Order: sequence, then structure tokens, then C-alpha cells
Amino acid sequence: MKIIYENDINFKSSINKLIYRRSNVIDKKIDQKVKKIVSQIINQGDQTLVNLTNKFDKSNINIKDLLIKSSIIEKYSKKVNEDILKSFKTSIKRVTEYHSKQFPKNYNIKKKGINISSRWLPIDSVGIYIPGGKASYPSSLIMNIIPAKIAGVKRIVIATPSNKGQFNPYLMAILKLFKVKEVYQIGGAQAIAALAYGTKTIKPVNKIFGPGNVYVSSAKKQIFGKVGIDFIAGPSEVLVVADKKNNFEWVASDIIAQAEHDEKAQCILITDSKSFAKKVHISINQLTKKLKKSKIIEKSILNHGLIIVLKNIKDSYIYINQISPEHLHLQSSYAKQIYSKVKNAGSVFIGSYAPVSFGDYIFGTNHVLTKGGTARFTSNLNVLDFMKRNSCSEINKKGFKTLSEDTKKMAEVEDLIGHKLSVQIRQD
Repeated sequence: MKIIYENDINFKSSINKLIYRRSNVIDKKIDQKVKKIVSQIINQGDQTLVNLTNKFDKSNINIKDLLIKSSIIEKYSKKVNEDILKSFKTSIKRVTEYHSKQFPKNYNIKKKGINISSRWLPIDSVGIYIPGGKASYPSSLIMNIIPAKIAGVKRIVIATPSNKGQFNPYLMAILKLFKVKEVYQIGGAQAIAALAYGTKTIKPVNKIFGPGNVYVSSAKKQIFGKVGIDFIAGPSEVLVVADKKNNFEWVASDIIAQAEHDEKAQCILITDSKSFAKKVHISINQLTKKLKKSKIIEKSILNHGLIIVLKNIKDSYIYINQISPEHLHLQSSYAKQIYSKVKNAGSVFIGSYAPVSFGDYIFGTNHVLTKGGTARFTSNLNVLDFMKRNSCSEINKKGFKTLSEDTKKMAEVEDLIGHKLSVQIRQD
């Protein structure tokens, strides 16, 4: 894990390189492969879906198997440990409570014969992609489906691949809890294309949500415009701010927790102590050896891990705003003071007893977060992402007279005489 110091000659350039590398991830070879898959789905539909599903997911299905039958969902739902399912139900309750507060209000402004208003409406249909192969995450279903339900989306379509024909029982149990009827056993770029363009079996949706690998991300980029998307998800990120007063093993575990997601996950520690930095580094190596995904963690830490040692930890907000991390964990005694100056971060966790893992599962906040520095201009997944807003204007004769002359003058400046005419003709 590389360590850089604030007084290094190349300190600023090291930070800039880190940011540039995260925001400029383009793989032309993958984009070309995905372009071909999207084209095949558009032209050949269901049969391509079946062929690619059998090839990539090692399944053995035909067209009539694309839609997962309710009997299969019921069968897998019975395989869960009820005590563990209670934990997921607790998550559902907390996520629902948090997101219910996000529902927007309509408003209108009525004055002098003019009434202008704004109205929020749910998107008619959405597709939610849930990885279902080796990395199957029922929690991602919870985080996506709850804001969709609160928004009032009528048609929610789930696409989730099997793993050699097998499904995650907890994923199926949650689908049963939410009474989802349209669940297709498709994955990868082909699933995104099918949701966007539709096939004989699958009707297209209006917007697509959900995490996925580089092929899924590439497909979402390529179909954007035909339908909406949430955003392009990249590898996991965490930035931990901790001083020497913290437990170095706890801090090491917080870094490991994100590193195990992906070999490309980015884990950063900001501290003001050289000795603490080294203790954390050693502890990461020791703790990692005990874990199942040790090889993934080791590659992530080696290639994308970074420790930044500052003279004054209170200045960490400068680099937080510059890096704009997905997860920000403030464990310094100055956490509240630092947080007050943080503008760019996906989800913030304050205190030693607030591991990011709580946010992934049980806090109630959404774990679908901005990545790759996009916290500079966008927000985490929320109810508004599943809604759209229109405006309405109503005016009577009195209001018309109030606005007529100003509108004509502005139209003349922009040389849009037809606009002026549409007002003037009503005055004559």
C-alpha cells in the first residue's frame, strides 16, 4: 500500500494522477463486444438471449424459461434460514423508513390570473439488474426496489442471471416478499439490451437501474438515450480519515471491507501519523490472510491502495472534496468539524462504531452510491430517481395582459417573430 506525505515534492501530482485514473476508465475492446451483443438482441431478440444465457451463465434454458416461474421463486424461498431472513426484513423496514421521507411535494404559484405548477409522477416502468452469478447481492435488490415502490412505479422488472441454473434463495425470498411478477433469468450486457429494446418475451422499460460488471456498465452507457439509466457504477471506493488515537485494526478492517469487493477497488486512508499509517498497513496484511477473498484484497491494496499522511488532519476535507469518494468514514476526534466542510462524498459515516458495512445493509441509507468522483455533481440513488416532473401553466385574460408585452420584447431580441406573433394575434 503506497504511502505519500504532504511534504513530498510529488504530493499534489500523486493526488491528481489518482483522480485522473479513476475518471478515465475506458475499455474499447469491451465496448465493441457489448455493441455487438446489443445489436444481436435488437435483431434476434429472445433466441440471442437464450444462447448467451446458456453460454455465459452455464445454464440450459429455452425461450419459455426466460421468465422465472412463481413456482421456482416459491421453491427457493423455502430454502432460507428464517432467522437470517429476519435480518433482511429489518433492513427492508429501515430502508423503507428512510426513503419514505424523500417523497417530493407538488406545488403551485398562483398570482394575478397566472397559475404555474409542478407535478411529480412515477416512471411507468423500470428494469432493475441484480447480479446473480458468483456475486449475488440480495441487499442490492432491497436498495433498488424500495425507492421504486415508494415512488409508485407500477411495472418493476427484475433481471438476474442464475449460477449454473441455481438462484440465491434470499434473493428469491425477497422477490416473493415484494410480490414481483416479472423476473427474468438473464444477465450481462444482453440483459441490459433486452430491458432497453425489448424482445418478444420482454417488453422494454423506461429506465434501468442496478450494479454490474464492466460489460453491464458498458451496455448502460450504450443504451442511454433510448432509455434512462441510474448511473455508471465503477469499482468500490472508501476513504477513511483516522488519527493515531484510533484502533488501527478497526481501521484496517474498514479498508479490507471495501477491498474485497473488487481487485480494482480503491481504498484510501488519510491520517496525521506516520507510525499509525504503518500499523494499519501491517494490520491489513495480517488480517487479509485469514479471509476467503484474500487474493482480491491483496491486488486491490497493492494496485489501488493509498495512505496519505498530512501535517494537520483537519485539512483532510481539502483532499476529500478533491477525490470525491463513494464512501467516507470519519473516525478522527475532529470528524464533525471535517464533515462540516465536506461537499463531495457519496455516503458519510461518522465515528469508530459506524462501519461502512452498516450502510451496505442495515442503516437504512441507500448503498447505491456515486463513484469515480461523480459525487461532485450527482447524488446517491433515491426515490426521485424513479420519478419525473412536469410543469403546467394556466393563465386567464388578465394574466395574459400582464405578460404579453414583455414576451414580445424578448422574442424580438432573439429574432423569433413567430413567437411574437403568437402573442400579438391574441391582442388584436
